[in-house]
Amino acid sequence: MKRIVLTLIALMGLPALLSSQTAPGANRTRNPHGPLKVACETCHTSSSWRPLRAQPEFNHNTETAYPLRGMHAGVACSGCHVARVFKDVGHTCAACHADIHRRQFGGRCEDCHTVKGWKTAVQQTREHSNRFPLVGAHASVPCESCHRGAAVGQYLGLSTDCAACHTADFAKAQNPPHTSGRFAIKCESCHGMDTWRGARFDHQAVTGFALTGSHTTLECRSCHVGGRYVGTPAQCFDCHNTQFASTTDPNHVQAGFPRECQTCHTTSTWRGAVFDHAARTTFALTGAHTSVACSACHVAGRFAGTPQQCDGCHMPDYQKTVNPNHAASAFPKDCASCHTTTVWKGAKFDHSLSRFPLTGAHTSVECALCHVAGKYTGTVQTCDGCHIKAYETSTNPAHVAAAFPKTCNTCHNTTQWRGAQFDHAASTRFPLTGAHTSVACLGCHVGNKFAGTAATCEGCHLKDFTAAKSPEHAAAGFPKDCTVCHTTTQWKGANFNHNAMTKFPLTGAHSPLACQSCHVGGQFAGTPQTCSGCHLKDFQGTTSPNHQAAGFSQECASCHTTTQWKGAQFDHGKTRFPLTGSHTTVACASCHVGGKYTGTPAVCSGCHLKDYQGTTNPNHAASGFPTDCNVCHTTVQWKGARFDHAQTKFPLTGAHTTVQCASCHVGGKFTGTVSNCEGCHMPDYQKTINPNHTSAGFSTSCSICHTTTQWKGAQFDHARTKFALTGAHVATACQSCHIGNKFAGTPSTCEGCHTPDFQKTTNPNHAAAGFPKDCTLCHTTTQWKGAVFNHTTMTKFPLTGAHLQAQCSLCHVSNVFKGTPQTCDGCHLPDYQKTTNPNHASAGFSTSCTLCHTTTQWKGAVFDHSKTKFALTGAHVATPCQSCHVGNKYAGTVSTCEGCHTPDYQKTTNPNHVTAGFPKDCAVCHTTTQWKGQGRPLRPLQDKVRSDRRACRHTVPELSHRQ
Repeated sequence: MKRIVLTLIALMGLPALLSSQTAPGANRTRNPHGPLKVACETCHTSSSWRPLRAQPEFNHNTETAYPLRGMHAGVACSGCHVARVFKDVGHTCAACHADIHRRQFGGRCEDCHTVKGWKTAVQQTREHSNRFPLVGAHASVPCESCHRGAAVGQYLGLSTDCAACHTADFAKAQNPPHTSGRFAIKCESCHGMDTWRGARFDHQAVTGFALTGSHTTLECRSCHVGGRYVGTPAQCFDCHNTQFASTTDPNHVQAGFPRECQTCHTTSTWRGAVFDHAARTTFALTGAHTSVACSACHVAGRFAGTPQQCDGCHMPDYQKTVNPNHAASAFPKDCASCHTTTVWKGAKFDHSLSRFPLTGAHTSVECALCHVAGKYTGTVQTCDGCHIKAYETSTNPAHVAAAFPKTCNTCHNTTQWRGAQFDHAASTRFPLTGAHTSVACLGCHVGNKFAGTAATCEGCHLKDFTAAKSPEHAAAGFPKDCTVCHTTTQWKGANFNHNAMTKFPLTGAHSPLACQSCHVGGQFAGTPQTCSGCHLKDFQGTTSPNHQAAGFSQECASCHTTTQWKGAQFDHGKTRFPLTGSHTTVACASCHVGGKYTGTPAVCSGCHLKDYQGTTNPNHAASGFPTDCNVCHTTVQWKGARFDHAQTKFPLTGAHTTVQCASCHVGGKFTGTVSNCEGCHMPDYQKTINPNHTSAGFSTSCSICHTTTQWKGAQFDHARTKFALTGAHVATACQSCHIGNKFAGTPSTCEGCHTPDFQKTTNPNHAAAGFPKDCTLCHTTTQWKGAVFNHTTMTKFPLTGAHLQAQCSLCHVSNVFKGTPQTCDGCHLPDYQKTTNPNHASAGFSTSCTLCHTTTQWKGAVFDHSKTKFALTGAHVATPCQSCHVGNKYAGTVSTCEGCHTPDYQKTTNPNHVTAGFPKDCAVCHTTTQWKGQGRPLRPLQDKVRSDRRACRHTVPELSHRQ
């Protein structure tokens, strides 16, 4: 077959070849196969163009960029090369194979198909794992089972929820009934991927009621009677109220026990209930209370109101106790103060809980010694309450005369009465230290006088102060605070801390000086603290240099130190002219001529003005150089001065750095030198012709294209213009846009160059369609063909769902793009008008299709009833539309109960709703979940009956004795 096809192709091209051979010279043979570089003899013979060679020597796999594999190897050449031109045949699948999937997967057929055949296995659809992995039973389901319509079905935008496919299974499930049971439409909650049957219901996760103990083995119907799953009670009492009411040991109702069975019972076993007295009441049982029978405290089965205080049960014990007499002593009735629940007798009173804890000898004293005649209330708690006699009779020392405090614990303790210790530091404002600690008390407290004893040094040592001669304290005006120089450890060898006690710390040679050297005649007050106070004669007698004539400061510390007087150093850095470089080695007299230090100039020109004026290379004065030498010179080296051009308004870079100064500063002229490009390079600008800078109106600022590093090879940065070059524009020659070297006024809009392309385009016709002339809306500078129009950003009608696959011509008929409608009825009004199930027009449905339809799928529209004034709940959800909207009538449908259920209301006899005058609002008693077995709360009716019955007792004698 392949040979026949090749032969036919050769025969089709033979006439053209023969006609070409008849005109040699100017009419050379033209290759019908286009620019193909394959030699003719590869397929043809020398005898004739036809037939082709039996075995062409052309190897498609090695001589082209597209090897033939799989099914492609057996396809005839003409199957792909439809025309006789073989070159430039597309290599992508979409170049030959029509996309029957309506562009839902893009153009990569190889993602699902192979060259072996079109059929594909589920395992090859790798993209399926992104949103809905195929696991379990789903792995073996044919694609078309979910994607209706086989190959051309809907593949994108399908829901991944179970309900999207299994709603019918959900609706028909009866064991248990999913719909009436109001199960959540989430199949994965109970079912697995491997098999549909054997579903497991997680009772705790879904309902919040965990099944434990005996509950786990119960049949579902035991609790969910009659297949009722909604509204099943979750409280113990709701199921076990009969057991609660019938229990007599103990009687739960009479005792007022809580209705939460789990308080005492467990789901594992009903009998053998255990009441946790500690957790369930405010009275935990401990000690002997744990073994007491319940009836001992809860007399006659009375549990409510049982007392929790000790005296509630033990009051008789409290009242009859005589050792000690609790009542007479007014002991608290809280037995726990002394007794425990472990043992009643042998009570212990914790005195530490009172306001007088017992310590030391107090712990062994009999209670009666303090609590005389069994009196426990009002017992004194102060020391003198018991020990006043001992206080008054003490003579060594006499406590009363010394006015000692009556708080015995100041010196005594409860462990031992004798050998009292007085803490002088804690009890007085004069702690004893050094020699004071060994002084007998009478040494200071003369005649046993303790009150008013002096606490200052002079109070005892004034005679020592007055008698002191070396030095004489009184005459010198020394302070009377002995601690300034003396200590309590040693009186003699007093030390005066000159640094801490005066404003003149002693350092260097001042430290070993005898006090008399400064404090002449023993005069300490008013001693001068300035240098000149002692050294003024030295200041005035100094001649090298003459301090006084030079106006030096009289503050000797400026140059001298207390360590060494001679060899003074003057710190020039503290002046306004710090010395650096060569200045540091210059003799002082060189600058301070004639010993003159005041008024010495501190500027360069003050000393170097002659050097400035005598310099001729370059001539500083003529060039107007500044007289501030440090602009170019340094104190380290005078010659080899460097001028920092970067400090001017024209920093030197690139080739400028190697140019001689004279090249720019002609004739040694430095002031007024130009700093712009054209000042030097205007001749270069004017003589340039490629391109001609002057006629093109180029800027005279050379730096826009040239650099100081390299003059030639200038680069123009088009990005600095209002038209940055991107894509194919980058490689376009300048002359293509700037014709005739015209650069000024070149248009920067698309239409400026591409208006001819715009006007001649017919698919679609841009001009007729009124397309904007801004090419960038659809085209890019990277690729002109294959323009993409972004319907989402460029219009007010974003394309979604099936709209994405629709051809442009379906909406824009005859290439009319302007005025295309954007509302649903603009295109779908015929669908709206011809729809009969239900009849949209007669029903008065909105023409906005989006209320029920989606762009993903037209059929299977869903109406959201909750957006109306009558939201569907319970059984209403599953009711067919026709049941309420009879004859496809939707407008004016009633929304009250009686509108539909009046026949049910009128025919009901148990009870008779009409004769009873029941309201016609069914929701008072019924719910949409279940019609039968409903009731209304009876509490208001019971209260009314009781009220009426009490009123009747006064008029009907036979009712007066009834309850």
